[in-house]
Amino acid sequence: MRKIPVMDTVSRTYGFLLGDIGTIVRLAWAPLLIGAALSFVYGPQIMDAAIKAPNDPSVAMAQAPLQFLLSLVTFVTGIMATVALLRVVILGDRKPGLFVYLWFGGAEMRLIAVSILLLVAIIAGGIALALVLALLGGVAAAVPAASGVVVLAGLLLVPVLIWAALRLSLISPVVVAENNLGVERSWQLMSGNVLRMFLVLLLTFVPYIIVVATATFAILGADLPAFPAFPAMGGADANATTEGTEAFRKAMEAWQLGLTKATRAHIMELTVLGFIGNLFQTALAAGAFGNAYNAVTDHQAGN
Repeated sequence: MRKIPVMDTVSRTYGFLLGDIGTIVRLAWAPLLIGAALSFVYGPQIMDAAIKAPNDPSVAMAQAPLQFLLSLVTFVTGIMATVALLRVVILGDRKPGLFVYLWFGGAEMRLIAVSILLLVAIIAGGIALALVLALLGGVAAAVPAASGVVVLAGLLLVPVLIWAALRLSLISPVVVAENNLGVERSWQLMSGNVLRMFLVLLLTFVPYIIVVATATFAILGADLPAFPAFPAMGGADANATTEGTEAFRKAMEAWQLGLTKATRAHIMELTVLGFIGNLFQTALAAGAFGNAYNAVTDHQAGN
């Protein structure tokens, strides 16, 4: 199996972003704007409810259908934009002369279908994992020496999940290029490429995250609440540890409320930043995954 050339893939990804920025904007602005506009119109309603009654579960439940609808629309429009840009990277399909792209076809439906199937698998796996950890927790409570097994299981879980996600990371380009659900094919293509793909994503998205975080902090300014200090645990008895943990939990709730208020106060600026950031993020994702697919399949864009 061919290996992903890390630096070449990152270079091609940013080359796509900078060299095809006109095409990226033409094909992605319309679907991404729909999601941004709906969030701008209905997002304040959700935030106002959370600010007015932060600890009322009934209020959160009342807003849940609207939150789900916004998430669904954002998800679908994001897939529309992603597929359009992957077609550019993999197939060279720039659709010249088209300035409003809103297409929902077979590739988009397959990508949504496989996303739903993976979500179901994740939920089922999460339930099974919770049962196993609960069983291990019961064993650790009965046999204190076994507590190390529970800790080790928790520590191993994160890298295993990251590894599995990276093995499946080429699903979207496979869906676009090969007209199938892409799960088995991605798993095959990513054999021996997990670390390389991790480095590609790290080098691609760390600069983007730094820029977006800096812009967000600049927009929120003095309205951004200070993050609460972590409780001191060393040398504390059980009661002090419990009290410290509870105090930190309450401080986190207060911080989250303050962040919601700050976000609500700057909703216009953050919506614009979110739209622009989403445009760049979608382009970077299409560039990284599309060019990685081209590399491991020896595929040339436009062929």
